[in-house]
Amino acid sequence: MTGHAPSSNLAEQVAYRVGLSFPASRKGAVASAITQLMVRRGIGDSRLLLDRLGLDEDLTEDAITAITVGETHFFRGPDQFQLIRQTILPELRRRRSDGSPVRIWSLGCATGEEPYSLAILCDEEGHLDDVRIGAADISRRALAGAKAAEYGEWSLRNTGHKLKERYFTSRKGRFRLHERLRRRVDFAHVSLGADELPAPERGLADFDLILCRNVLVYLDASAVRRIARQLFACLADGGWLLTAPTDPPLWKYAPFETSITPAGVVYRHIMAHPDTWQRLSSRATSVQCQTKRPLACIPPARACVTDARNTLGDNPVKAIAQEIRSRFDMGETRDAARLAAQALESHPLSVELHFLQGLSQMTHGETDAAAAALRRVIYLDSDLAAAQFFLGFCLKDSDPQAALRVLENALLFCHSRPARERVALMSGATAGHLAERARREIGKIRRHMGSEGL
Repeated sequence: MTGHAPSSNLAEQVAYRVGLSFPASRKGAVASAITQLMVRRGIGDSRLLLDRLGLDEDLTEDAITAITVGETHFFRGPDQFQLIRQTILPELRRRRSDGSPVRIWSLGCATGEEPYSLAILCDEEGHLDDVRIGAADISRRALAGAKAAEYGEWSLRNTGHKLKERYFTSRKGRFRLHERLRRRVDFAHVSLGADELPAPERGLADFDLILCRNVLVYLDASAVRRIARQLFACLADGGWLLTAPTDPPLWKYAPFETSITPAGVVYRHIMAHPDTWQRLSSRATSVQCQTKRPLACIPPARACVTDARNTLGDNPVKAIAQEIRSRFDMGETRDAARLAAQALESHPLSVELHFLQGLSQMTHGETDAAAAALRRVIYLDSDLAAAQFFLGFCLKDSDPQAALRVLENALLFCHSRPARERVALMSGATAGHLAERARREIGKIRRHMGSEGL
């Protein structure tokens, strides 16, 4: 292959050599990134590249960087941090009657913003001495940056002024986390999917809370299936798992208890028992009281996917959705949003109702609430391009990187369908029409990011 751009097959080989994989939708992007890496390093032969991987640590780190996206910041996904603060952490501490620490694991921690955010949250709640926080990543370079714990303004863009003053020392535009927080996080090198997990001998087992966010979206289906089972096994009984809205659903691959919350879908490891269904119901009720908003409890395993997608087949839901669309079309968008919220109390797994709620909220500039509703749609059915498109529209100002990802997902899905095929949930729109709209939004975001130097 000397002198030629790497094929998707080479990209797969490179990913395999460094312990990664990627979904088919990213093959072109990864192949392009590998091409740029070879040009930058002056490597003209694919065999030479493969031979050097693993031997040349710096090249290996460059390959990992080419395949993954390490963009992150403190308190990314504020709704999930609020869920941890208000519901998960108090529940876990109540269960620790023996005084043993709550064990938290940030998996795919990149340069450390996520685990340090957890440390700050725990300190703010007065529980830092009651938790043990571990963090892991495949990139040794990223882990070195995490241990240094020094960040620029961009990493702290969602961190309030008071927290900056309380937990960081500022010098020449850089912010160094206080040593008291830094020593609370233990970092480890882990190649998710390649390493054997759980690994009790390394302390990688029996976690009460695992955050594995914006990691699984970069892996192929077979890797996600294997990792879902590993994550389930790494949780202690009653433990919680949080993934990102754009990550694939895991309920198909491991017997999680799965619930829909205002912060998205959450997973739990509940030991099998003859009264499982009764316990699931009681636990959902318990959490509802803590969050002040309902959780929809989904049965474990594959049945939940059928439940979620078949909800639209219920005549009551169709009638309600038609009424909401009618109100929306007449400009009565606040009534539409109110009706959708009321209907969701009885039909929490209806993708159409969540979608209509999100659209109604968007019309009033309630982009955070709309994004949360659209994320719930994607959790329930990741193939709905309409939800991906409008979520990207909601995120374009607050998180342009995430907006690009979901818009590109919508574009890829539309390209996989006939141009004249109708798009689910979007009345009258075709795959070709939505693809063109997605391309325009992607172009706008990239131009803006370029002008801002992001």
